[in-house]
Amino acid sequence: MVQTTSTEICALHYHNQTDGNCAQCGLPICNLDQHYNVNADRICQLCDNISRAKKIVRYIQIGIWVIIIGSVILLWQLLPQEQFLFAFLPVILMLVTPYILRPVIMKLYFKGLQPKESILPILRYFEASGNLDHYKLFKKFLEKLTDEDLEEIKNPLFDYLVPALAFNYSKLPEEWENELVEKLRLSEDEFIEILTKNYKKQIIQTAVHSAQSNISLFIFYLSEKADDKGFIKAYIKEITSSNVVESTDEELNTIYNKLLEDVYLYEERFNELCDELKLEKEKVLISQLLARYEPPLVPKNQLEAVLSPAQLKEKRMKEEIKISGEPALISGETVEVQEEEIEFKDDED
Repeated sequence: MVQTTSTEICALHYHNQTDGNCAQCGLPICNLDQHYNVNADRICQLCDNISRAKKIVRYIQIGIWVIIIGSVILLWQLLPQEQFLFAFLPVILMLVTPYILRPVIMKLYFKGLQPKESILPILRYFEASGNLDHYKLFKKFLEKLTDEDLEEIKNPLFDYLVPALAFNYSKLPEEWENELVEKLRLSEDEFIEILTKNYKKQIIQTAVHSAQSNISLFIFYLSEKADDKGFIKAYIKEITSSNVVESTDEELNTIYNKLLEDVYLYEERFNELCDELKLEKEKVLISQLLARYEPPLVPKNQLEAVLSPAQLKEKRMKEEIKISGEPALISGETVEVQEEEIEFKDDED
């Protein structure tokens, strides 16, 4: 998760400093939040609402089941034998019940919370779940904020928004940028500048050291929109930093598994960028990292779809030899990084 100042403020009352975290969802809360669960642990109002809502929804579901079963029995008795199948029509109600209850549940979850008190928690829910229902609800809350609210909440809003976008970029609707720009009342240039200037370091650190699937696409997108090659250059340098390349094979395939999955899937793109930015040593290091990576059983293209895992591994090794002119490293070998040859630093160029 992106480390920002958002952890220093209450997620529901963003004008207050936090004095702890919700025992259930982990959101930072303040002394205005005095709700407790059955274990006497302090929780946020949202979690308190959810626990109450679950009980109400359970009673509603029981009531619907009683109605369905009663209706089936009644129709079974009243309808002629040749029409007995119609007795099961009430069962359709069971299929549509979740869609009927969804808006009711959302209202119960956010009962007693103003839009500006709900917007940060729903963003955190979207970040963690990737559920587009949470994203749609976030947009609704955003529409209800006044210009004054937006100005007041701007900093914590972006602290929560940036990781939510980065972790779920591939799930966003096609017009997501236009929608957010309009609802945030910013120009497209202002929006991209905030992401690439104010959050550059946090995004890159997250994309490498706390990566989620397809997070590289978000980096590619930002670099292209901002026309900032320095952004993608800093990203590649962080991927090939000593923290990554000097990790053991076990650490590499655990801590950096999602990162290397992205590099593996978009290897051609990374190679093209390294050539364009003249990052020859970084290109070799990326190839060496992939040689130590245990790839998922997912081919990158149709040609690889017919290859076995062993054949894919062999193909990776041959590609490494072609790029570097040296045999690829195998599992267990140590990658040596000469500090005098490669400088691991935040290159702003």
